[in-house]
Amino acid sequence: MYEVKLPQIADKDTESMIVFWYKSEGDEVKKGEILVEVQTEKATTEIEAEEDGILQKILVDRGETAKAGDLLAQIKPLSEIATQKETASSGLLSKKERKAEPGTFDESSQFVRVSPRLRKLAKELGIKLEEISGTGKDGRITEADIREKASKEVADYQDIPFAGVRQTIAKKMMNSLQSSAQLTETAWADVTVLDDVRKRSQKPFSWNELILFSVILALKQHPALNAHVFDDKIRQYVSVHLGVAVNGKSGLFVPVIRNADALSLTELKDKAAGLIEKARKNRLSADELSGSTFTVTNLGPFGIQFFTPILNQPEAAILGTGKIETDLVLQNGQVKERKRLPLSLTFDHRAVDGAPAATFLQTVIQNLQEPALFFEKSLANE
Repeated sequence: MYEVKLPQIADKDTESMIVFWYKSEGDEVKKGEILVEVQTEKATTEIEAEEDGILQKILVDRGETAKAGDLLAQIKPLSEIATQKETASSGLLSKKERKAEPGTFDESSQFVRVSPRLRKLAKELGIKLEEISGTGKDGRITEADIREKASKEVADYQDIPFAGVRQTIAKKMMNSLQSSAQLTETAWADVTVLDDVRKRSQKPFSWNELILFSVILALKQHPALNAHVFDDKIRQYVSVHLGVAVNGKSGLFVPVIRNADALSLTELKDKAAGLIEKARKNRLSADELSGSTFTVTNLGPFGIQFFTPILNQPEAAILGTGKIETDLVLQNGQVKERKRLPLSLTFDHRAVDGAPAATFLQTVIQNLQEPALFFEKSLANE
C-alpha cells in the first residue's frame, strides 16, 4: 500500500488545509496526476501521485487540516491489484481480501457502488450513501436521491471551523492588537485636480495605482514609517517593500511589491496588477506573501469612508483608503464641487509618535493634491 503524506511545504511547521481532492475513493490514479490541493500560510500547493494505482482511502477530508508528515490517503498500486486478481483466479483469495479489493462488496460490506461523481457529491454534502434507498434502475442511487437526503438534513446553523486562511487571519489580527500600541489618524485628500489629470493622461492609471505611488514617495521622505517593530528594536528599511491588501475568494491576502521605490509608475502598475490577479486566483507563493515593510488596504470599492486598519505585523504602519466622493465646499464666497479621498493611517505608537505620523500623512496628501509634481516625479523614472 502506497501512503500519501503531507510534505514539508513551509519553513515553519504550520498546519495545512485540504482545499480540494481531485480524485475520489475508488478512482484510478496515474503517476504524476494531481491528487490534492492544500493551502499553507496563504500559499497553495498541489500534491501529485507517485505511483499508478487505485485511491483506496482518503484520511483527511476537504476543509480539514493536517501537519507535515501526516497521512492524507492510501493508494493501492496496480501491481498489487494485479497480484490479488491472479491469486483470486486460483481460488486462494480469502473472504477478507475480497472485501478489500476496490469495486467489490458483499452483503456484510458497507461499500455502496456509485459513480465517483456521486460519491464526491455525497461527501461534500455530508451524506452517508449506505443510509440512502436508491430510486434508480435496480435500486441504484441517483443524484436526486443524494440531494433529497441532504435537503432533509439541513440544520438551522452551520459550524465553520477556524482553519486555513481564516485561521491565519484570526491569529494575526489578534496578535497584532494584543502586542502593539495602535493608533489611527484620519484626514481627507482633495483629489479634484488629480482626477482631471488622470482623465487626460494617455496611460489609464487607476486610483489605486496613483495612491500606491504617492505612498511610496512619502515613505522615502519618512523612513520611520517604513519599518518593522520588535520587542527590543525598531528596524528601518532603505527600500520600500509595499504590501497591497487584496480580498481573495478564501480570505485576505497581502502580496508584496518588492523594491517598489525603484519602479516607475508604469512598472508599479504592471507589477501590482500581476500580483493582485494571482491573489484573486489563490496562486501566490509564500515568497510573494512575505517581507512587506508597509501595507496599503483599500475599502473604497465597498463604499467605506474612514475605518481602522489593523497593523500587518511587524510593520510600523498601514494606510487605509476609502471611497472617493464628491463634496460641495465654499471657496471665495462661491460653492464649488470637489472630489475628496478619505485616508486612515494606523501606526504603532511604540515606534512612531502622533506628530511624525501626521506629517507622513500630510506628505501623502500633498502628493495627491499636487499632481504636477506627482507626475513629474513619475515620468522622470520612465
